[in-house]
Order: sequence, then structure tokens, then C-alpha cells
Amino acid sequence: MTLSPSDSQPSPRENYENRRMATIAARWDRKAEQWDRDLQDPSCHLNEDQAYRRFLDQLAAVIEPRRQFCRAHGVIDAGCATGLVLAEIVASFAWGIGIDISPQMIRMAQAKHLPAASFLLGDCFELSAICPKAGAVLSRGVLLSHYGHRHGEALLHRARSALVPGGFIVWDFLNQSGRANFQHTPENKTYFDPAQVRGMAIAAGFRTAKTLGEPERRVCLLLAECS
Repeated sequence: MTLSPSDSQPSPRENYENRRMATIAARWDRKAEQWDRDLQDPSCHLNEDQAYRRFLDQLAAVIEPRRQFCRAHGVIDAGCATGLVLAEIVASFAWGIGIDISPQMIRMAQAKHLPAASFLLGDCFELSAICPKAGAVLSRGVLLSHYGHRHGEALLHRARSALVPGGFIVWDFLNQSGRANFQHTPENKTYFDPAQVRGMAIAAGFRTAKTLGEPERRVCLLLAECS
């Protein structure tokens, strides 16, 4: 018997839109073993347009003028996977916590025994319930594009609620204006105009919001600060 589309398995987009967290976690569990190797492979789609390296470089540029503030506060990595981002930047902060919904990703991150860093299994929509208040909340992995318009503002609101006064976020997202420039253009994720992402951040309660990255880039970054 041939299955009709209505009988088939939900798409990844539907899983995120309906926040089927167990299904989402299982999907990322399957990716965990290969994750670090993929990010070391220049030909992997995760590195298209040097998105991972550019995230780290732009993040370093954001931290530099805020060095004193960052050293006095912690950092939360939302959707931390195997902890690669925290490994690069936790030394700039008083402490670091990585949060991920995938038990296998958390297991691999914990096995790295990063100084001043801990990794917790949890939902990024519950950051303020899981973590102490931090100076920064980061997310590399286009989390906003996974959850899309339906949940993006709520996700940013949760990030803001996890910050101390004067804190900031740096989150990446798939960039609509650069979509046609690259081979890997997943249909199951949301591409945002940068103005949309800035508007979501202001609606989520941030005092300022700006986007980083040229219009032709596949992935851009949101930098938003709270009062």
C-alpha cells in the first residue's frame, strides 16, 4: 500500500512548529557521533560560506569591547551540541553552561571536561529555569530558523529572561537575501530577512537589536542587548 502524504511521517519543520521535543531530540542524537568531524570538514554544508568560523570571529569582535562585563558574568550556549562554541569562548567569561535537548550531544560535550563549563540536558525555551542569570546567551546552529516565525519571538524572549541587566545575545539565522547564492538551501527551515529578526528581538523585550553580516551571506547574526 502506498502512503498518502497525510499518512507519512511529520517533516522536520512540522516537528519544530509543533515542538515535538522527543522527536527533535532523537534526530539530534543520531547526528551527535559525527558532529565534530562534520564541523572539521570544509566541504560539509555546516561550513558553507565559512558560517561556523565567521560566527566565532564575529562573536570575538562582540566580546572584545565588553571584556570586563563578560569576565564578571557567565555565558549560556543555547543548543550547544558537543560544546565546540563554549570550548572557544568560555575563557572570556566567569563560567559557561551549554544547554541541549539531545542526550547524546550533552554526553559528548561533558566528555570534553572543559574548564569552567558545564553541560545540561534541557529545552532552550526554559533557559531561565535551568540556568543562573548570565551576561550573554549565544546560539550557533540557526535555532531561530529551525523554530521559524511561529516560535522565534518566544525563543528570544526566553533568552532575554536569562540575562542580567546589560546582557546580550548573539544568535545566527538563515538569511533570506543570501539564499540564492548557495547550494545548500533546506526547505525545512525558515529564511529570515534581517529586519524581521531585529523586529522579533525588539518585540521580545530587547533594548537594541542589530544584525551582523553582509546581505549576500548565507547565515547572518543577531546581536541584541537588554537594559
